[in-house]
Amino acid sequence: MKLLGTALLLWGSLWVRRLLARRRRRTLAWGEEMCRMLDLLYRGMVHFRWPLPRILRGCRAESRETEDFWGTILEGLGQPFPALWRAAAAVAPPEYRPWLLPLGDSLSAGDRPDLINLTREEVYRAAEGLRRQQRERDRLETALCLAASLMTAAVLL
Repeated sequence: MKLLGTALLLWGSLWVRRLLARRRRRTLAWGEEMCRMLDLLYRGMVHFRWPLPRILRGCRAESRETEDFWGTILEGLGQPFPALWRAAAAVAPPEYRPWLLPLGDSLSAGDRPDLINLTREEVYRAAEGLRRQQRERDRLETALCLAASLMTAAVLL
């Protein structure tokens, strides 16, 4: 019975660690996908000269993680674009919001498509920083979860 209890404690601690890691992986995947979508937005505006609604529909169709972001913008088309972009940025993970917020104003002015590339680079840097942190945190969380569960098992035994 004691062995079963110890095994359950270990399983529970690894499950908690897995949930924490999954949440970080989703945040990282969101940033990586946003980089791709910002590149698509830039190419659509600068190279192909497509209308913005067409580009936004393409971004939404190609996205999985950032679908809520692009959906928020598409659903509100007809309203002032900076407000739509800010509402969409509110859906974004907090790690990326500071880089995304200023882009809405520049896109509505239509005179600074180069800011899309700058924003993409900053989002990419933020995602790379999260990737480095994730590796370190994964190791630390695994060690802490296992140590806590083994300590609990030792106390209970």
